[in-house]
Amino acid sequence: MASTTAMNNSELSRSVGTVRLAKFGLLALLIVSIVNVLVLFIGLAIVEFPSEFVGGPFGPLAVGPVVVNSAVAAIGATLVYEVVTRYAARPNRTFTIIGGVFLVLSFTMFLVPDLSGAPPRVFATLAVMHVTAAVTIVAVLTRATNQEAES
Repeated sequence: MASTTAMNNSELSRSVGTVRLAKFGLLALLIVSIVNVLVLFIGLAIVEFPSEFVGGPFGPLAVGPVVVNSAVAAIGATLVYEVVTRYAARPNRTFTIIGGVFLVLSFTMFLVPDLSGAPPRVFATLAVMHVTAAVTIVAVLTRATNQEAES
């Protein structure tokens, strides 16, 4: 019972300082970019992709777009997390739910015309990157309040 009370107290709404949140947001941006580039390289090493999806700087399976999209996701998530920590009674739980909703919504990008005719392995690789991005971003940002509660 005492541990439940302690968890509820540490999960109570608390806003995270701007500098602290910026540090965690930058950390999330760096980690998610690295993780997604690693997923991309692993995918490229084990699966052969059609050149129109890999070639050039703008293919969905090129390093540039992967890093840019990962960075945009991390920045957007950091801004959402700031709002959530200010207004939600249980910010980490609320943010995790929001992250799950955004993850599901992110799969709608598979319907864009640029990906029409893409083989399933392209979608699978992109799906893995979306999931790793969501998990990484949520894991990093929710530590901002956890560590603050511990100190």
